[in-house]
Amino acid sequence: MIRQKLLKRHAAGTPIRIGWVGAGRMLTGAICQTATMKGMSNAAICDVRPEAALRAFEINGVKKKDIRIADTAGAANDAIRAGKPVITQDHRLMSELEVDCVVEGTGVPEVGAEVAFRCIQGGKHIIMLTVETDVVIGPILHRMASRAGVIYSVSSGDEPGLITELVDRWGGLGFEIVAVGKTPASLAKLDFYATPDTVAADAKVLNVNPHFLVTFRDTTKTAIEMASISNATGLVPDVRGMHGPMAGIKDMARLFRLQEEGGILKNRGVVDYARPLLLPDGSVDFVRSVTPGVFVVVRAPHPQIQQDLGYWNVEQTGDHFTLYTPYHLVTNEIPLSVVWAVEDGEATVVPHYGLLTECIGAAKADLKAGTVLDGGGGYTVYGVADLACVARREGCVPFGLLNKATLLCDARRDQIITQEMVALRTDTMLYHLRRIQEDTIPPTEADRR
Repeated sequence: MIRQKLLKRHAAGTPIRIGWVGAGRMLTGAICQTATMKGMSNAAICDVRPEAALRAFEINGVKKKDIRIADTAGAANDAIRAGKPVITQDHRLMSELEVDCVVEGTGVPEVGAEVAFRCIQGGKHIIMLTVETDVVIGPILHRMASRAGVIYSVSSGDEPGLITELVDRWGGLGFEIVAVGKTPASLAKLDFYATPDTVAADAKVLNVNPHFLVTFRDTTKTAIEMASISNATGLVPDVRGMHGPMAGIKDMARLFRLQEEGGILKNRGVVDYARPLLLPDGSVDFVRSVTPGVFVVVRAPHPQIQQDLGYWNVEQTGDHFTLYTPYHLVTNEIPLSVVWAVEDGEATVVPHYGLLTECIGAAKADLKAGTVLDGGGGYTVYGVADLACVARREGCVPFGLLNKATLLCDARRDQIITQEMVALRTDTMLYHLRRIQEDTIPPTEADRR
C-alpha cells in the first residue's frame, strides 16, 4: 500500500527525490507518472542527450528557466537543495546526488553495472530497468547492496516485476506454480536470425529503433527477462531455450503441464513464453491471446478450490488453471519499486536464488574467426536461457559479455558461444563485477530431469 505513505510525505514536505539515468521512451513515461504523484519528486535526470532530459521536464510543466544544468555533484546538489530540477550528462554523478533513489534505464549493460555499483557504494537505493545487467551480475550487486544497507532491485511494471509479483501472490496463497511466462506481440514474427536490416520496415512502421525490435523478434529480450525471473523465484527453464509454443488464453493450462498429462513440460515449476495466436490476415489476435501480458499456470488439486475457481470462470484443464494479466504497464508502475525501496526497504525483483538461470549466446549465422560480436539487437548473436550450472559446466559465455568480443575460431549458426571461442572485452565494470561474482558466488545447482 503506497498512497497513505506518499500523502504523509506530501503533507510533511519531504517527497521521495528520484534521480533518473536515461530519458528514453520508458523512463520519460515513468517521469511523467511520477510528476502526477503526491509525495514524489523528479529531482534529477541524466542523459547523454540533454535535450531529451529537458523535454522530460518540460512536458511535465517545468519551465526551462528553472532547470539547472550541472557537470559537478556540488552544483547539482546546490540546485536540488534549492528545489530546482537538475540535468546532467554524467551518469557517474548520480551516486553523489542528494536523492533518495536512483532509477537506471539506459538499456546498456555496462552503464547499468557502473551506475548500480556506484549507487550501492554511495548508499543509494538503485532500481534497475536494465535487466540485461541483472542477469549477468545481479547476485553480486544484491549481496553488495545488502551489506551496504540499501536496496538493489529490478523494476516493477516490466514483465520481470509483474511476473515475480504474481508468483509471490499466487504462490503465497498456496497454489503450486507450474509455469509462468509472457506473450509479446513481437514473437508473432519470431525469427532467431533477425537483424536490423530484416526488421527495418517493421521498425519504421512501429517507430522504434530496429536494434531494439531485433531483441524482441529473436527472443533475446525474452531469454533475459525469464532468466531474471528465474533467479528471483526459483523457477527454471524446462529445456535450453524454453518451449515457446503458440498459445492463447484457453491453451495455457492445457499446454503448460507435464507430458504424461498431455502437456509439453518435463517438469513443473518453469519459466517459459508463448507466441500469440494470429487472425486470418496474419495480425495478432489480441482477444484470444494473453498479449501483451503475462500468465501464470497454477495447480490446485483441492476439489473445493477447483469448484471456486470454476465458479469464477478461470480457464482450466483438469486441476491446472490459467491466471493472467492482459498487459504490463512498464512506464506507469516503475515508481512502485521506488516507494517500496525507500519506504519499506523491500525489493521488487532480486536474485534470491542466486545465479540459477543464465542467458547465454548463440550464433545467428555462420561466423568467421575474427568477427567482432555485436551483442543484443545486432547481426551476430541471440540470447538463450538455460540453467546456470549447465552453462558453467559447458563453458558458455554470459550473453551480456559478448558485446565487442572477438571470435577466435569459426562458429556455425545456432552454435552456443563458449569461453575458448572468444576474446572478451575486459575493460568494463560489467566484466570485473562478473569476475568477482564467479569467484564468490557459484551458480546455483538445479536438478532438471
